[in-house]
Amino acid sequence: MESLPSKVAVLTLLHGPSFADQTLLRQLNGSLYDVAGIDSLAAARTLNPALVLLDEKLLATDTPADWRTAFPCAIFLCRESLDADADILLDDALPHRQSLKLLELASHRWLHLNEKADRERSEGSSVENLAKLAEIGIALSSEYDLFALLRKIITEGQNIACCDAVSLFLVDDHDDKKKQLVFKLTRNDSIDFPFQESRFALDHRSITGYVALTNKELMIPDAYRIPASVSYQFNKSFDETTGYHTKSLFAIPMTGKENQVIGVLQFINCKRSRDLKITDEASANLNTTPFDNDITVLLRALASQAGIAIESTRMHNSIKNLFEGFVNASVAAIEQRDPTTSGHSFRVADLCLGLAGAVNAIGTGVLRSQQFNDNEIQELKYAALLHDFGKVGVRESVLVKQKKLPAGTLENIRYRILLAQEKLRTRSLEQQLDLHRKNAASTGELKKISSLLSGEIKQLEDFFTAITRANEPSTTPVDNSTLLMKIEQLRLGGPDDSLSVLSDEEFEFLRIEKGSLSVAERKEIESHVVHTMYFLNHIPWTREFKNVPTIAAAHHEKLDGSGYPFGMTGKQIPVQSKIMTICDIYDALTASDRPYKTAMSNTAALDLLTAEATAGQLDTDLVETFIDAKIYKCVERKHETSAKRLSPQGYNHHPCDHDLHEH
Repeated sequence: MESLPSKVAVLTLLHGPSFADQTLLRQLNGSLYDVAGIDSLAAARTLNPALVLLDEKLLATDTPADWRTAFPCAIFLCRESLDADADILLDDALPHRQSLKLLELASHRWLHLNEKADRERSEGSSVENLAKLAEIGIALSSEYDLFALLRKIITEGQNIACCDAVSLFLVDDHDDKKKQLVFKLTRNDSIDFPFQESRFALDHRSITGYVALTNKELMIPDAYRIPASVSYQFNKSFDETTGYHTKSLFAIPMTGKENQVIGVLQFINCKRSRDLKITDEASANLNTTPFDNDITVLLRALASQAGIAIESTRMHNSIKNLFEGFVNASVAAIEQRDPTTSGHSFRVADLCLGLAGAVNAIGTGVLRSQQFNDNEIQELKYAALLHDFGKVGVRESVLVKQKKLPAGTLENIRYRILLAQEKLRTRSLEQQLDLHRKNAASTGELKKISSLLSGEIKQLEDFFTAITRANEPSTTPVDNSTLLMKIEQLRLGGPDDSLSVLSDEEFEFLRIEKGSLSVAERKEIESHVVHTMYFLNHIPWTREFKNVPTIAAAHHEKLDGSGYPFGMTGKQIPVQSKIMTICDIYDALTASDRPYKTAMSNTAALDLLTAEATAGQLDTDLVETFIDAKIYKCVERKHETSAKRLSPQGYNHHPCDHDLHEH
C-alpha cells in the first residue's frame, strides 16, 4: 500500500457483518485504513467512508442505489457483480496479496474521484466568488448614500467570511494633529445590543488603530492570546459587558486610489456555519475557526473595492455639498439686492418639491403616469432656487424703484417749482415797483398784484401736492391723465416761458396707472428670465441636471401663450416649469415680504390659481393637486419669519410679483 500518495492519511473502510476474512481486516486496520463494521445503511450515515465492502446482509435491507445516493463519493466492493457500474469484484478466496492490490486500486480510484470533485468545487467556488465580487463591486460603485454603502460593505463581508460579526471603522483625518478612528457601524448575528457611533484616538494600542496606521492586515486566531510583545492588544470591554466571546479575528485596511488608509474592516469569529450562534466562550471554541487563506483573499478584494467606493462616495457627496453651498450662497447674494423679497426662492423650492412629491403619490387620474425620479426632483430644486438669479442683469434703480418717478426726480421738480415761485415773487415786486414809479400804486392795484401772486404760488403748491400724490404707486389702476395734462401745460414764470413743471418723461412716469414701473422698466424686469437662462447655461451641469436652465427659463410661461419670454404653449413647457409657475405665483401673492401691499389671503390666492387654470393659463391637474394636498402649508411659518425682519417702508419689486406683468 506504500504506493498511495503521502497526503492520504487514513481512509475509512466499512464492511458488513458477514465479511468473513477477519485476517485481512486486521491487516488493514491501523495501516492506511480505519476499519469499522456496520449492520445497516443507517449505521453508516454517521461516518464518511472512502470504501464500503458490501455483503448480503447490507444489501438485503438497502439497494445499491440507496448506498450510492447516501455516499456518492465512496467506492463500493462486493462478492458478486451488483450491476454494470460495479467498481471492483472482491472474492474472499483470493489471496491477501491480490485483495490488497484491489483495495489499493480502489483507493486510487477514490482519491482520483475526490480530487476531481475538489477541483470542480474549487473551480465552481472561484467562479462563484468572482461573480459575487463583481456584483458587489457594481453595487458599491453605484451607491452614493454613505450609510447605505457602509451597510452593504459589512453585509457582503459577513456573507463572504461566514463570520459572526463585522465592524467598520473610518479614519477622520481632518485634523492632522488629532487623527481619530470613527466606529461607524457593526453587525452581529448572535446578540442584539444598542450601537452608538463613537470616536477614539488613532494609535497603535488598538487592533484597528494599528492596522490603520501601518496599512497592514492582522490575522488573530485567538483574541485572548495576543503576545504581550506586540504594541496592540484586544479590547475586552465589549465581551465583558455583553457576555460575548471574541475568538478568531481578521482586521484589514480599506485604502483609496492613492493607497491611503480610509478605514478598517474587522471580521470576528469565523464560523463553520452561518446559522451557528456564539453566546459564550464554550460556543466560541466549539463553533469558530481561524480565517483561512481562501476567505482572506476574497476579503482583501472586498476591502479594496470598499475603500475606493467610500472614497468615491465621499468625493461625490463633497462635490454635491459644495454645489449646494454655491447655489444657496448665490441665492442669498442675489436676494441681498432686494432684502424685502428675501426668502422667495427658498420658499418656491420648498413648494415645488412638495408638489412634485404629491404628484408622485397620485395613483389615479391624468397625473398617475407622471413620476419624478430622484434626479428630476433635485433638478427641479436647483431650478427653483436659481429661477430669479437673472436679477443680476436688472438695474438696481429699476429693481428697487419705490415710486413712479426715478429716485431724485421729485426733488428736482420741487426745486423747479420753488424757483418758479421765486420768479413769480420777483415779477410781483417789479410790478409793484413800476406802479410806484408811475405814482399809480393804489391800494386796489397793489392788492390785485398780491392776490394774483398768492394764487399762482398756491397753484404751484397744489400742483406739487398732486404730483407727490400721483407719484405714489397704486395696486389698483388710477387715471391721473387729466390733472397731469393741466400741470404739464403750465409754463413756469408766465405764459411766454417755455419751462413747464413736468418734462415729457416725467409726465409719462406719473401717468403709470398701476404700480411704479413704466412699460420699458417692466420689460427690463421681465428680462431677468433671459438673464437667468444665460447664467445657468454657463454652468457645466452634469447629465442628470442638464435641464435646469430650460426649466428655470420657462417659469413665467403660460399654457395659452400669454407668458414670457418665449410665449411657449402647452406641451412646449416642461412639466417642472408648470409646477414652478404655480408655486411662484402662490408665494408672490401670499408673501408677507411686500411692503407696498398686503399679503393676499390663502383662500384668495388659491381662488386666483383656480381662475387662471380655468382660463387655460395654468395646468388644471397640478393646481388641483396643489390645493388638495395642501402644499402651501409647507411655507406658512417661513412667511411669518420673513415678515418679522422687514421694514414697513418702500415699494420694491420682485420679478415674480404676479401683478407686475399685467399690462
